[in-house]
Amino acid sequence: MAGEREGFSRRLAFAALIGLAIGTAVVLVAVPFGKKEPYQHLTVAAGPRGSDAYQLLSEIAEVVERHSETLRLTVRESGGSSENVGMIRAGTVDLAAVHADTPAVNVIRLVSHLYKDYFQLIARSEAGISSIRDLVGKRIALPPFGTDEFRAFWMLARHYNLAVDDFRWKAMSLPRATEAIARNQVDAVFALRSLHDRLILHLISNADLVGTRLAYVPIDQTRAIAINRPFLDASTIVKGAFDGDPPLPATDIQAPTIERLLVARADLDPMAIRELTGILFEQRLDLIVRTPLADEIAIPNAAIGLAVPLHDGADAYYRRDEPSFIQENAEPLALLVTVIAMVMSAGFALRARLVANRKNRADSYNYQLLALANEARDAESVETLDKCRDSLHEIRESVVVALDTDDVTEEGFQSFAFLWDSVRIGIDQRRAEIDGSRTAVEERKQITTRQPETAQ
Repeated sequence: MAGEREGFSRRLAFAALIGLAIGTAVVLVAVPFGKKEPYQHLTVAAGPRGSDAYQLLSEIAEVVERHSETLRLTVRESGGSSENVGMIRAGTVDLAAVHADTPAVNVIRLVSHLYKDYFQLIARSEAGISSIRDLVGKRIALPPFGTDEFRAFWMLARHYNLAVDDFRWKAMSLPRATEAIARNQVDAVFALRSLHDRLILHLISNADLVGTRLAYVPIDQTRAIAINRPFLDASTIVKGAFDGDPPLPATDIQAPTIERLLVARADLDPMAIRELTGILFEQRLDLIVRTPLADEIAIPNAAIGLAVPLHDGADAYYRRDEPSFIQENAEPLALLVTVIAMVMSAGFALRARLVANRKNRADSYNYQLLALANEARDAESVETLDKCRDSLHEIRESVVVALDTDDVTEEGFQSFAFLWDSVRIGIDQRRAEIDGSRTAVEERKQITTRQPETAQ
């Protein structure tokens, strides 16, 4: 007994172990396939950490997380516009912040305008720099090599025919340039930034703390520069935009600007982009409270032409309030429907009239058959029946011709054929009756004639 109980316990434990293993396998297989990801995650290349684009897109990501039940953004540090487009082309990111002159129309689509980057040339007041030409022989801090800002300065220099060795320049980050101009190590700093850029604001406040007076250098040929470079625009930096006493800049000055765009992969889900575009414009206040850069987010103006085609998702959002084709053409469509209804009604009426005419024509042939049937029934001679038969065949020929010319319907012909056959049978029967009566009369005559002969 003890051995049997021990064996049963072992079998029970083994069965429990097998069941546990099967249950674990089912859970491990079912959970990954049954779990549904609640959010669609998009990665955006935002530029260097601390830049305007990185700051703005980081705030946008937080607002998306607050207001979307289907979408999440991951902000990724990156280089300039060319690198960002390369990342989109490689499929490592879904969206990117790029300048409007970035050539990659075949792989990207426009979502929205983010803000304007201004060509800003800031100099020490005592350096005596009041125009671009005054940079000759001066010490200038330029943005790092390979960046959009670095290329922008040399584009500006080429317009004014300034050579590389016309001044002493160093490539450095904007925080280093801030320290350099405050310590009189450089005479001017060039930047391609928005007017809300925190590093630009820090440069100005830091110079004020150490007693260094700054001046904004006007770029007086801004409109001429924009003529040859259509992606640039001529904008104004108003007097006192950065400081009020003394005002900085001291007067309204001109500066070239270039749009910073938010673009997406051309094949990205339109519904996700429509959701993101809706948050950009419907949650605008939430964004502006977080960063004043959000105040410049704008709808692309397709009426003046776009450097990059709109993404289907963004286009669907921008057109949400436009009337549909049916709404826009309601009156002509209503008139067209009315005309079609009238034409169809007239067609149905004409068809009904034709069908009625064909039915009436078939009925007229049937009435002729009924008249023949009555005449045959009352006939007293074979000659009359022969005439009826001839008339019967004539009517049939007329009906066959009428059927061929569509003057009689197929259904009418079937009804006629049935009645025609009945009348033919009636004529034959009446003929048989007359023939029978005639034979009986002749036989009686023969019998009467033979009886007297027999009596004799």
